[in-house]
Amino acid sequence: MPICTPIRLTTLMIAALFTVASVAADDLPPVGHSRFDELIGNAPVPFPFSRLVAKVNAQMQTDAGGLPPLKVTLIPLGRSLQREAGAPDFFRFPRMVAAADGDNKTGYPPLKDRLFLGFHEKGEVVEVISYNDAAGRFEFQVVRDYRAGAKPTVFYARRSLCLACHQNAAPIFARPLWDETPANPAIAGKLKAAGRDFYGVKLSGTDIAYFIDNASDRANLFSVWQTLWQQGCGTGEEGDRCRMQAFAAAVEYARNGRLPEKEVLPALARNWSRLWPDGLGIPNPDLPNRDPMAALPDPAHDPLRMRPFLEVWRKPDQTALIVGLAGMFDHSALQRLRKLDVTAALERLFVKGVFAAKPFSQAVLYELVREQGLASRQRYLKLPPARVEAVSRDADPLKLWRTHCASCHDTTLPHPPNFLHGSLQHASARLQQCAPRIFVRLSMAEVAESQRRVAPMPPAAMLASRGISPQHWAKSPELAALKRDIATRLPPGATTRLLTQPYAQLPDCMEPGR
Repeated sequence: MPICTPIRLTTLMIAALFTVASVAADDLPPVGHSRFDELIGNAPVPFPFSRLVAKVNAQMQTDAGGLPPLKVTLIPLGRSLQREAGAPDFFRFPRMVAAADGDNKTGYPPLKDRLFLGFHEKGEVVEVISYNDAAGRFEFQVVRDYRAGAKPTVFYARRSLCLACHQNAAPIFARPLWDETPANPAIAGKLKAAGRDFYGVKLSGTDIAYFIDNASDRANLFSVWQTLWQQGCGTGEEGDRCRMQAFAAAVEYARNGRLPEKEVLPALARNWSRLWPDGLGIPNPDLPNRDPMAALPDPAHDPLRMRPFLEVWRKPDQTALIVGLAGMFDHSALQRLRKLDVTAALERLFVKGVFAAKPFSQAVLYELVREQGLASRQRYLKLPPARVEAVSRDADPLKLWRTHCASCHDTTLPHPPNFLHGSLQHASARLQQCAPRIFVRLSMAEVAESQRRVAPMPPAAMLASRGISPQHWAKSPELAALKRDIATRLPPGATTRLLTQPYAQLPDCMEPGR
């Protein structure tokens, strides 16, 4: 498949913006629950983090190479929202990042490539990305009050906040050489010098980072397989037949390692030129590698920058789709089919409408298992109701700020700076404290990307989720109004000076008096 070239970068970045807009949906699941909800059920989230790790590992098979199925690494100087939580003892309190990378045990839904965790002890929070099989999308959640003596609470996060960096609505991770992790000898040395056990997480090298990177890469392709499954095959009887053929080929490949000898999805080929005349963009989950010990920061490493597509498929790749669907299967359920001929059972499921144009999920495989007369071994849990945190709505004088900034900056956590959270008086004081940095961030929208010192605010992905292009925003009256308002909170003449100062030297945006 052709990798996107620099000459098409601008066009592909515009297309990527529309991709972000298409995945920005309600914070709560439209249907189903996250895999994390299924993992926890009605029980409290296990604490400390080592117990949560053990609970995840208990549902997966041991790695053939002797590594635990949940791969965990340490990132003391990262790029997440929790990057400042460990200050000033970053190496004593690093962020822990985990990815599920093992096949599920019988009776449990798959976790592999479907669960990603970020835990920070000082931040008292676990950030969760996990797959919702019924909705065919990743859900973003946060566990608040994750500390000893407290009752951790799980909320669905605001997707617009998460999508500012997670632009594909999926996990992200750095490219090799993974210099933010203990794969970097300088990082490993400082972590070792801290003299902690880090909840049992070992100071690993490139091996664990490599597995997490691969898991995030595979997870980002879930949306591609869903797009081809739901849209590429089309609707009506022809579309259902196409999905049945793709599913049958995936079952054959997963059981026997055999791919079709010829094209078996003619409907996909016919629909391709109509749906994607300029090609189908493949999402990019890779952040640039960043050495946090380097003397000078590189603005290109900011995860808020829009990432062009990883590549563009000019024609349908039947093999990739079949292999991709096979990789999403619950392999413990698949093994129950053994070598049984499933042809007749698939035709019966086709008549029942099982292959309609809806998200691909394990339900299709479980229906096939039942159609073969085999009893289901799935466990059914009673799950708590899904909920999101309340948003402050009583500060009318700050309506413009709330309209454009509240989804990121009106939260109960200090990262990103929650300067809009709380009463009008409190929010006004926080705006005053944060004014220098806010003014610079707003001003970056009018600066050419190659000359920006930091990413603009609101981020391009955030704007895209609301159908606004960066070019339109840079000339909008709304941006001008925000800049005028924040300028009134600065000393006379400060606006010119701020745009020439190093951003890191500006006053921190934190609680007044802290």
